[in-house]
Amino acid sequence: RVSELAVALARDYGWNEVRLKEMEIACLFHDVGKLKISDAILHKKGRLDPDEWTEMKKHPEYGAEILEKAPTLGKFIPAVRHHHEWYDGSGYPDGLSGDAIPLAAAMISLADAYDAMMSDRPYRSAMSTEHVLQIIRENGGRQFHPDLTTIFLRIVERQLERDDTASA
Repeated sequence: RVSELAVALARDYGWNEVRLKEMEIACLFHDVGKLKISDAILHKKGRLDPDEWTEMKKHPEYGAEILEKAPTLGKFIPAVRHHHEWYDGSGYPDGLSGDAIPLAAAMISLADAYDAMMSDRPYRSAMSTEHVLQIIRENGGRQFHPDLTTIFLRIVERQLERDDTASA
């Protein structure tokens, strides 16, 4: 789901077929670092305590370390390492901001956040589409790249319109 959304965003942004394929692959790897996070943390039903949260926030770095072991996967490291950076600089692991965040990472960030909020998690139920879109709208320019946010919202709204038309 993350890959489909991020590729749609990259397509609407104007990326060519080669870059779209690279986006698809980067999305498949974006959470590979969670392999190094304990199942107790990954599947915890309640909120993570501060130490658990600190460990969870290392998964982008762990993912980059895993990809470094395969030289042919090196081009995906920036997207994997930086998909939790925030446009305003308050994300992790490096506190990058604005255009310093690799574009692929910024696209994955939007798709990943949308998918996470739309999905049931061990610690909460899925949110409504309207609520998720409102959160994304409110966080454009703060958490998310503002131009990408506008494009992403258009993509989701088009999908919702198609779904409504198909079910009518």
